[in-house]
Amino acid sequence: MLTNELQQLQDLWCQDLSDIDQLCNASLQQMTPIVRAMDSLHLLGAGFVVKGLQNNICWLQDFPDQLQPRLQLLIANLLAELNGYLKDITDVKAQQAVLDLLEVADLPASASEEQISFLAGLLALASLKSPDLLVQEQAASQDVELQVADDIDPQLLEMLFNELPQLSEILSEQLQSRSALNSASLREAQRAAHTIKGLANMAGIVGIANLTHRLEDILELYTEAEQLPGTDLRNDLIAITDTIAIMCEAVVLQQSAPDSAQEMLQRLMDWHYRLRSEGLDSGSLDNTATVAPLPIPEDLPAFDQPEKELNGKKSTEQKLLEQTTFRVAQPILDNLLRLAGEGTTLNTQLDEEITQLRSYTRLSRDRQRALQRVLFELEQQLNEQFTLQPELQHEDDSFDPLEMDRYNEMHTSLSRLQEAAADIQEVEQSMERHIRRTSELHLAQSGIQKETLDRVLSTRLVEVKSISSRLQRVLRQACRSTGKQAELLLEGEHTRIDSNILNQLADPLMHIIRNAIDHGLESPQQRQQSGKPEQGQIRLRFILDNDLIRVTCSDDGAGINTGKVRQIAIQKGLIEANAQLGQQEIERLILIPGFSTRNEISQLSGRGIGMDVVHQQIMRLQGMLNIRSETGTGTTLELSMPSSSLMIKTLLVRVGKQIYALASHGLEQSIISLDGQLLNTDQGLLFDYQGEQYPAYALESLLSEPGYQYEQGQVHPVLLINLGQGERVAVMVREVIAHRELAFKQMGDYLPDIPGIPGLTILANGDTAAVIDLPARIRYKSIGQSNLSVPREIAPEHELPKLLVVDDSLSARSSLSVLLRDTGYEVSTAIDGLDAMNQIRKQRPDMVLTDLEMPRMSGMELTSMMRGREEMQDIPVLMITSRTTDRHRNEALNAGVSSFLTKPWTENMLLDQVSTLLQPEPSIA
Repeated sequence: MLTNELQQLQDLWCQDLSDIDQLCNASLQQMTPIVRAMDSLHLLGAGFVVKGLQNNICWLQDFPDQLQPRLQLLIANLLAELNGYLKDITDVKAQQAVLDLLEVADLPASASEEQISFLAGLLALASLKSPDLLVQEQAASQDVELQVADDIDPQLLEMLFNELPQLSEILSEQLQSRSALNSASLREAQRAAHTIKGLANMAGIVGIANLTHRLEDILELYTEAEQLPGTDLRNDLIAITDTIAIMCEAVVLQQSAPDSAQEMLQRLMDWHYRLRSEGLDSGSLDNTATVAPLPIPEDLPAFDQPEKELNGKKSTEQKLLEQTTFRVAQPILDNLLRLAGEGTTLNTQLDEEITQLRSYTRLSRDRQRALQRVLFELEQQLNEQFTLQPELQHEDDSFDPLEMDRYNEMHTSLSRLQEAAADIQEVEQSMERHIRRTSELHLAQSGIQKETLDRVLSTRLVEVKSISSRLQRVLRQACRSTGKQAELLLEGEHTRIDSNILNQLADPLMHIIRNAIDHGLESPQQRQQSGKPEQGQIRLRFILDNDLIRVTCSDDGAGINTGKVRQIAIQKGLIEANAQLGQQEIERLILIPGFSTRNEISQLSGRGIGMDVVHQQIMRLQGMLNIRSETGTGTTLELSMPSSSLMIKTLLVRVGKQIYALASHGLEQSIISLDGQLLNTDQGLLFDYQGEQYPAYALESLLSEPGYQYEQGQVHPVLLINLGQGERVAVMVREVIAHRELAFKQMGDYLPDIPGIPGLTILANGDTAAVIDLPARIRYKSIGQSNLSVPREIAPEHELPKLLVVDDSLSARSSLSVLLRDTGYEVSTAIDGLDAMNQIRKQRPDMVLTDLEMPRMSGMELTSMMRGREEMQDIPVLMITSRTTDRHRNEALNAGVSSFLTKPWTENMLLDQVSTLLQPEPSIA
């Protein structure tokens, strides 16, 4: 080809000089591909000679009057000698003929003696390689090892772990089957392979270095020749780049090389040998066509001009590129997330404390008003007493003591008491102002805390696009394994998701794609017969819906063969032969562990490890999996899960004395039992609401807690739960506390997975509460348990005896309650008999300990009222008083006091009396 081109160029210069400018332009146009071809063939000496001729012709183009017949003949002779050299580049005489002509040639830009000597060496170095001299390489197992060198620098190792996966993704993207392959993508792939090879050599990773080295050799052959690889070679290159990506991930995870690594290295060696021995025609897409250089956009700024902003503004992409990026170690980022969650929890607890302070200030205000009323009454009684009892007045009876500013000591003490009350009120008002200011600061701090939490959470957000190369690679591998054709379309690639959730979601998605190709899509022949395109289509869609991540994976295959699924389920004993199941129930049978429709084991299926693993992983993410299939049209899998692994929206409920946090996942609606009707049927309880009947479960049964017997007519909350696949149930709850967004904490590595209880959270009072995933818990408890509407029978929980201490003396009341609490009783207090009656009505105590003399209502009056009421008359009463006379004792016993204890008493005496009175009376047969 080169000799023909040079011969045409020589003939051009042998013609008559009619148009010098046209001659020069035509010559330069023909010389450009000649120089490029010579450089590709490593004919460096001949290439420099042609480049020298190009320089002379360019000069003649500027000075056409200098082109004389003698100079024209000299250029033609030089082209002839160069053509003779190319006929046999090993001929020394032909080499010397070119050099001699250059030495005597009187050209406008002549070669110097040093340049002629240099050209002599280059012409002599050129040689032809015979295919017989090429050696066919053989790949060995040690050539694909992934062992990292022991003496590698830790910083270099960290850079290696960060860079290798990214570079492997770039390499795969440049050679993907769906992209338009061109010279630019080949060069980018070559640069990526070269960079990976350099990193692998520095780390001593032989396997990756060998694969990328052979791949770079093949890409270099095509980039220098400006040609494209053919379909077979291109498919093999895509498979090899997939293997390189898997090996890069294996290095990061410190795993061994995949089984296909040695085979792929051998395939590269075979292709390299074939291309060198048979030429690029054996692997090119077009034997004659060359790749035109890519056009340069006209709107690019010149290199010698300063960078300017287009239209005075920078695009979003430019701003992102200009942002400085720092690498943060994973443990540091995890600690930041943990601290952000702890800060949110403490903020919630602080809010609770401020709420309590507000309630105490309101209580203090009420007590202050009560004190003012008492002081006013006391002052009135004192004045009346002085008026009604003249003997208390002074000797001078002519004037009223108040009229002459003569006061009794009682008036002075009362005045001081009023001043103290006023001071307390002033302190209370100051405290209220500070609490109000603290509330305002807390509100501002809550906003900053919320923004901080959002920003910290955003550090772990990554685009779905980061796993697209892995999903495309799985698709290509599955297609190669099954011989099917498919393309993967990703929608919402720029959706940002928590990296922790995305990493846990990657494996289920890859399994879904493999399952869709293996079980869903038909072979190209079957698709053609059914009127479908030979290439199947799998569509993966990501949507961020408020606090939920929704992923939809659909294919245009044959759909789920429900008849075959039912038959296999009967064979495996999963269902009865006469079981009546709907289509959705049959479709969900594929989620049972160990279920498989394959009779033979392949690389993709048949091992009984299938969709159940996907379902379990989605359940661990507190997600739901729905299946929709239509015969002949395809199958759609719908996945939904919370968008954050740190914060969780919950509904706090109380079961007995324990508080549980019900995750909002699957919780559709909260209603009151009176909004529907509770039906007791042979299949268990059903809740009828708005014309639909839902299976009704007791929350206590789901949590294995002792509970209540729910019946029609009781008033309690009812939660409607969506289990997926259109299945909904009703969960009966005794008490709903509030909706809260709380920090989510996993159980840890030392506790086994508890179905439906993924973790814990910390409440505002500092207590911990288990987070309950109701859909998962219901599915777990419903297996093997027919009726979950009735709580399990558990021995009644032992509660501490409740004692009520009634005394108007604060010190006596406090000391007595502390003693009884330390002994193991649950103690409440009252300031007098009237306060005690109010508390007894709210919560019945097991025993009352009361003083005899108290304001408003004495202990005698309290006992008489209790004995006069049927619901209180059996409560034992222990009276503690300093009155020791028989008259007081008899009066107390007549009033109904169970036992009489005089002061001073000892702790043993008191505790013995309490223990005796709490013991039940023996029944009389």
